Amino acid sequence: MNITKKAFFGFFALLFCSAAFAKNSMLSIQVIQNNPGQEKIWATSEFFEQSLIDYFFNKGRIVSNSPIFVDNGDSRERSKSLRAALIENKIGGMDYLVRVEVFFRTTNSSKPDSPKLGNIERVAWKVYDVFSGAELSDGSAEPGPITKSNDNEAGIIAFASKVASSAIGER
Repeated sequence: MNITKKAFFGFFALLFCSAAFAKNSMLSIQVIQNNPGQEKIWATSEFFEQSLIDYFFNKGRIVSNSPIFVDNGDSRERSKSLRAALIENKIGGMDYLVRVEVFFRTTNSSKPDSPKLGNIERVAWKVYDVFSGAELSDGSAEPGPITKSNDNEAGIIAFASKVASSAIGER
């Protein structure tokens, strides 16, 4: 009987810790495509977003996403998009919103329907607490040298993993 009590309380402790871990690991991704003069969502942006989602999911996090936002330079639209994403994710029970802005090379970007690492000049991110709306952290990164071997989906996956790791880390 004594062993049963220990097992019972051990199970509850494990269940409590699991619930706390799951609660603290719920995040949402929103990609902002900063590609002046373009209104279409590029395949590079879509693939980058999916790579971020895959990274966090593979790390055991509960992940959702908000629609990709195409930045047209209007700061009011940008603020409106942030507010909408925070509200949407608060209702959805998420803890964090990770907004990742993908800046495209204005002179060299090509092939909008093909994911190409060479289209990306740099990315910048901000992590928000969904409940309070407070910005928790920010940062930026560049993909580094573009070669024939990394100007593809594999290159985007590697770069997105680097960004995801830097944005949230092992929080």
